[in-house]
Amino acid sequence: MKQLCIVVALVSVFGLSFQKSTPQDTHYVAAVVEYHRLTTNVQNNTARYVSLIQEAARQNADIVVFPELTLTNAQYTFEVPINGLVKEQPVPALYPSGYDEAITAISQAALDNQIYVVINGRESLDCRLAATRAVEYCPEEKAYIFNTNVVFDRKGAIIDRYRKINLFGEVAHTPALRPELGKFTTDFGVTFGHFVCFDLMFQVPAIQVVQKEKIKNVIFPTMWFSELPYLSAVQIQEAYAYSLDVNFLGAGANNVRVGSAGSGIYSGKAGALISTMPGVSDTRLLVARVPKVPGQITEPFPGPIYDNPTTHDNLKLIIDPSLASHKSRLLVPGFQEFTLEDGDVSCTFRVNIGRRTGNEYYRYRAGAFSGVRSFSGVATGGMRACSVYACTGDERDTCGMRFSPYVANATAIFMELTIRATMPTPVVTENLQADGSVVYPVSLSVATLPLETREYSYAKVPSGDRTLHIYSLENKAAELYSFAVWGRQFSTDGQNATDPITDGASVHFLSHFMLVLVAIVLRQF
Repeated sequence: MKQLCIVVALVSVFGLSFQKSTPQDTHYVAAVVEYHRLTTNVQNNTARYVSLIQEAARQNADIVVFPELTLTNAQYTFEVPINGLVKEQPVPALYPSGYDEAITAISQAALDNQIYVVINGRESLDCRLAATRAVEYCPEEKAYIFNTNVVFDRKGAIIDRYRKINLFGEVAHTPALRPELGKFTTDFGVTFGHFVCFDLMFQVPAIQVVQKEKIKNVIFPTMWFSELPYLSAVQIQEAYAYSLDVNFLGAGANNVRVGSAGSGIYSGKAGALISTMPGVSDTRLLVARVPKVPGQITEPFPGPIYDNPTTHDNLKLIIDPSLASHKSRLLVPGFQEFTLEDGDVSCTFRVNIGRRTGNEYYRYRAGAFSGVRSFSGVATGGMRACSVYACTGDERDTCGMRFSPYVANATAIFMELTIRATMPTPVVTENLQADGSVVYPVSLSVATLPLETREYSYAKVPSGDRTLHIYSLENKAAELYSFAVWGRQFSTDGQNATDPITDGASVHFLSHFMLVLVAIVLRQF
């Protein structure tokens, strides 16, 4: 830990001074880290974390968020005795003999830099010990390992712990023994909810923490595996913030070879205050002033960072296997208006489409879907969609792909694009105090980023048990991979995935499924 101690000591010696937000302020300053792990050595990563905490504080951040599973490795765990030692000695920096070295170092950095810090790592719980069973819920006398968020306040104290509920494979981890929500309140008058990665796809905790707890600020450490056409990282982060009208702090692990990248700070209907979707291995610290009322923007903000689309040739992108089950129609040049229906979803498309000048070009399909999809073989979930998405050819089995290497001027010109999607109105699940379904406006450009909010319009018109969603493209120069009203229906989670439409169009999905299985194994290391 020699290098780590030097970094922490320098901060202590020179005594940094910071401007902290207060409860009376209309904004706070947030930082998220897009983190590329250079090594699995925990001491090295801890030292880099400390350096990034220091840099966030220099930019007057009140809180900094790190990604999922980029601090620890497959052999390294830490303890977070929130019901035991934390009650007596909440500041690991002041009681280093009782805590793991990495936890102690992060506590020291939070204290020295007077900043809230959220990290994620592998937490161990030994329920074979009587002392542990006396203060923790232990259904069995065995050792557990969880995927866990840990929150430190400005004094270096541990103030919250959240264990991931919905694991994405992760055979070495145990889901939270109880579905407890992550929540903490700061000295600048903001209460945050927090969860981890795949949790975003589920009613508990992603919908429940906002609706039951009346949360307006959400923290999200993630190691996301981006998927076309609906679920690339920044695309779904921004869509969640928009639909639930919350501030959202997403910190993504950066490992482009398995498809992990994407971070941002978003504010409700205003969209991305700052976001990044790298196609290269990189660590980036993103900082923005966040309005305490989501969407109430009163000053300039950085906005999305647009990387050259050619760099995304390096980023592995998987494909939604449910595309093979969509009721779909190939769009043709010129104007067309038609309706597609699938189950409880009705999709009316009004499209005027033309070609650009490139020799290679994308075709587009309109699709309707109401059914159950697989999430890379690790879980299934209910899904609804009315969508327009790019294909590299005329056949359905070419959809959800991008040309690689990147081809410029290959997307269509949409002189008009409006989707009118009629879907069931969400109904509250009473015992959870959360909606049983959710709908998002999602889009994806050739930058592998969603459209900015000024580039589209979206409206919801409820009418009893049905809601009309009207989604229109305003920026006619947009270069689109997808444009969709996409949602989750939680009551059908766990059911068998909807069968593909049998025209041979689903064969190519197998190779992408295998890619994800490999990526799930790699995330353990």
